[in-house]
Order: sequence, then structure tokens, then C-alpha cells
Amino acid sequence: MKIECDYREKGSGIIDLLAEEDIQLVVKTIQFGDYCINDSITIERKTARDFLQSIADTRLFKQLSNMKTYCDYPVVLIEGNPFKTGMNFRYQAIRGALLSIQTIWHIPVIFSRSKDDTRNIFMMIGTQQEKCMNTVPLRGVCKPGKLKSRQLYLLQGMPRIGPKLAKRLMQRFGSVQRVMNASVDELKKVEGIGLISAQKIRDLLESPWEKSRAHE
Repeated sequence: MKIECDYREKGSGIIDLLAEEDIQLVVKTIQFGDYCINDSITIERKTARDFLQSIADTRLFKQLSNMKTYCDYPVVLIEGNPFKTGMNFRYQAIRGALLSIQTIWHIPVIFSRSKDDTRNIFMMIGTQQEKCMNTVPLRGVCKPGKLKSRQLYLLQGMPRIGPKLAKRLMQRFGSVQRVMNASVDELKKVEGIGLISAQKIRDLLESPWEKSRAHE
């Protein structure tokens, strides 16, 4: 499991807790969000008080916009109860912001009780994500009709490639064939694709078909 942490999170104590786990931990500058799990799931972590402050100064909605634009699987994690901070904030304003994140922006919201709980949530997300990588995701019954949509749909069948990354791949390489022929180093040049993701894509494309699984 790999978890990247923004260096500005050092004061939170979460990085120290993650350092105790048997994972690949990387502290770096993360442009959008605070943590990235397995090069795919980006988490914006906020304490309950910071969540309310970000609503008041409208910072939250800019962050949501950036995550929705540049991250494949964005998540908002709120540490603590935003309804019990002691701050002078209307209940309806808090509830409205939470509903907006989930129904308008379509970004999941996870609540954490403490720093330890946050660490445990991160570990569970990473474990679940790794398990799901071994299954074939259902991308919907209806197949897209337009050529451009079919191209993007095809690329989303590759490991860790969601709608955003599929579009970036097409923008960079110009055709599905060129994406399929791209090397690990070439794939890594696409924003959002790291070494592990690039290697998994090449493994998928180059690994021989196992006859023993032909009838599975």
C-alpha cells in the first residue's frame, strides 16, 4: 500500500501514525488534497473547525472544484463533529454544505472521530482499493455510442484509469493505439499516472493469456 501525504500535514500527527504501519509512505507537496492512496484516491482532510472556516471563506468550494477536475477519486474526510465545534455557525449552512458536496459535486464525505480513526480509515481504504483491483469493475450496462465516448470507455478498462485520466491519455497520445503502445516512461508523463499505475497498465497489455483461466 502506498500513501502520499502533503508535507503541510506534518503538524496533524497523521503522518506519524501512518509511519507506524507497514506501508510505502511518501511525504511531498500534493497540489490537490492532503493525501493520495495508491496513486488513485485523493483525500482532502479537514478538522471540524477548519471545515466550517473553509465554508465561511469559500475556500472549500474552490478545493472541491479542483479535486473534481484533477483527481480521479476525490474524497472529503472531516475529523470531528462539524455540528459541535462551539463556533457560531447555522445548522442549515453546515447541512447544506455537506449535501452539496455529496449530491452536487458527487464527492463522498467520510467522518472520523479522531486522528487514530483517520489513520485506520486510510488503511481500510487502501486495503479495500487493493482488493477491488483484483476484480473486473462493471462500467455500466449501456455502452457509449459516439466514437470519442467509446475510446474513453475502452481506456477506462485499464488499471486505475478513470474518466479524467482516460481523457488525459487521449489528449496526450491522440489515439487509443498510441496509448496502448506507450512505454512506462511515456505513461508516467501523464498527470496522475505514477510508476506503479504505469507498470500495471503495461503488465495488463503485455502479460500472456493463461489458458487455465480461459473458461473462468
